[in-house]
Amino acid sequence: MAFKFYDENKVVAGKTMREHFRFAVAYWHTFCGTGGDPFGPGTKDFPWDRKSDLVGRAKDKMDAAFEFITKLGAEFYCFHDVDVVDEGPKFSDLDKNLRTMVEYAQQKQKASGVKLLWGTANLFSHPRYMNGASTNPDFRVVSFAATQVQHAIDATIALGGEGYTFWGGREGYMSLLNTNMKRETDHLGRFLQMARDYGRKQGFKGSFYIEPKPMEPTKHQYDFDAATVIGFLRYYGLEKDFKLNLKLTTQP
Repeated sequence: MAFKFYDENKVVAGKTMREHFRFAVAYWHTFCGTGGDPFGPGTKDFPWDRKSDLVGRAKDKMDAAFEFITKLGAEFYCFHDVDVVDEGPKFSDLDKNLRTMVEYAQQKQKASGVKLLWGTANLFSHPRYMNGASTNPDFRVVSFAATQVQHAIDATIALGGEGYTFWGGREGYMSLLNTNMKRETDHLGRFLQMARDYGRKQGFKGSFYIEPKPMEPTKHQYDFDAATVIGFLRYYGLEKDFKLNLKLTTQP
């Protein structure tokens, strides 16, 4: 899973290295991370984060993002919905503001030639998701998650994204004492089936991805590792539509 040099035109196993390695700039780490850690708040002062207007800030950030991506020479980028624009005071604001930013991103992509590799919904940062998204015991939270995924899939399709990723950031448990694993994994499987069916109905022809992680941030994740995810996909009949988005390195 490593290479010593990069020649985009060199053919390896029937494909060029450019086809194998679709380098993408991750919106969240590059333009959203403030440098905070358990010992202190963020220290990065981003010039695109200074406006009081939520959409104005989002457009400034996207201007900076596409300037950076094009100067770097990367062909792709990827994002969570709330990386592109903050949720806002009301949950309904996210859909409205995301639609505005999708139109803005379409202009940026057309002007630069940069393409969307994949999109996703952030179903882990907001306090409502502290006990999971699709596996949350509060069905109101599940409905929030489903709505976010619907809008994020729509955004990915509108921007020509080649894939759509699910990371089960809090789909797991901290303790088995109050957890019904069978019920929760059934809910997760059904949630992904419905998301797949919606995406296909809307014309999405790309791949859906799951990113396995063992303990980030829960004590145990249902997407624990690649073997676990493959078994899960086969059990719930998702293996023909889903692939693995393997993260080969991780942050401490």
